[in-house]
Amino acid sequence: MFKALIDLGKSRAKPGEDDRSGLIEDIQKRYGTAGDEAPRKLGNVVGESATLLYAVFGDKGSEGIREFFQRPEILELCDVPLDSPSFDQACETLATKENGHWKALAEANPDAPGPAAGAAFSGAFRDYIQRGVATVVQSQDRMARERNEATRATFTGSLASTVANLKSFPSGQTTTTAAGQSQGSASLPPKPVPQTPAPSQSR
Repeated sequence: MFKALIDLGKSRAKPGEDDRSGLIEDIQKRYGTAGDEAPRKLGNVVGESATLLYAVFGDKGSEGIREFFQRPEILELCDVPLDSPSFDQACETLATKENGHWKALAEANPDAPGPAAGAAFSGAFRDYIQRGVATVVQSQDRMARERNEATRATFTGSLASTVANLKSFPSGQTTTTAAGQSQGSASLPPKPVPQTPAPSQSR
């Protein structure tokens, strides 16, 4: 297993054949991301796993994986919610089918590092990994939703406070501008300046 992963790391991606990034894009469009209103499904686990692999290997060794996850029977498994009673069975079935995908590619092209690395992970081991990633997905989703709720609560509180302040502001209150002039609903004329009488002259 480790040799297969090392060989995969040394290999080069094949544009047009390797498309792990395309798979991630498809998954996010179909199943959403952490914190949104969509229920988390097995497809989210696939997307998170693919994202982790992309962080290490990029698109290397992902021959045909985007097409594999576009098959109707695979999409049906990915559509199973994480809290569904049928999740365990769907998770196991998906792991077995993906292992078969990589085995078939490895038999057809024994020198290809991607299929060799994929086939090195048994269905049982893939099932174990998927269940662990499912726990991560649920935790990320919960934390993201809590952050969103806190942000909404802060915004709502600030908006309510602003509205309350506006309501308490007297409509006829006079304010002073930077130029020192008074503004308000009723402007008073300036007071006349007292005139000092001229001193009388002696005659």
